[in-house]
Amino acid sequence: MTRAQVSVPLDIPDVRVLKTEINSQGELIITIESTKPGTVCRRCGRWINKFHGHDDWVTLRHLPVFGRPSYLRYRPKRFECPECEERPTTTQRLDWHDASSPHTFAYDEHLLLRLVGSTIEDVRIKERVAYDAVLGALEQRISATVDWSAYTTLEVLGLDEIALKKGHRDFVTVVTARLANERVVILGVLPDREKGTVLAFTQS
Repeated sequence: MTRAQVSVPLDIPDVRVLKTEINSQGELIITIESTKPGTVCRRCGRWINKFHGHDDWVTLRHLPVFGRPSYLRYRPKRFECPECEERPTTTQRLDWHDASSPHTFAYDEHLLLRLVGSTIEDVRIKERVAYDAVLGALEQRISATVDWSAYTTLEVLGLDEIALKKGHRDFVTVVTARLANERVVILGVLPDREKGTVLAFTQS
């Protein structure tokens, strides 16, 4: 019997999908590879494209697909600099995740949106991730500045306070916007819920 299938865009730049599979836990594992032809040398800052090899496999939590947790799996490429002494190698960094995070940026945003009207503990349970993973996503996004060049108009602004821990008066404020295409984006996570903090952000 042939199983019905659909295609879902990955919406991540500079990668090619090599394989998809569902593991014994029902999670979607997507094996990808980078299509970027090089990187910037960590020593001299020049663009380098002499391929040297791969680092170990990296697995990152990504957006759920039809209710299934999904993970991206790939091996970062290394490139050699022909201009520097001893020809050092540099690991290629891709724009859609931070090397220190177990998540893609898209999944971090997903966690933040899940936090609206909820708590870290609630989201941890619903997403089946560690408490520190949710807290880490939140802390990485705490910022009072926004790249306003990424937006032409903001249709509706949203302000939601989040309790970092149940029973504690330890809050942050999540600022969201609903765009013309109905997509909700995170503009910022403010370190408290004080009126002055929110006013300073909106006036910026």
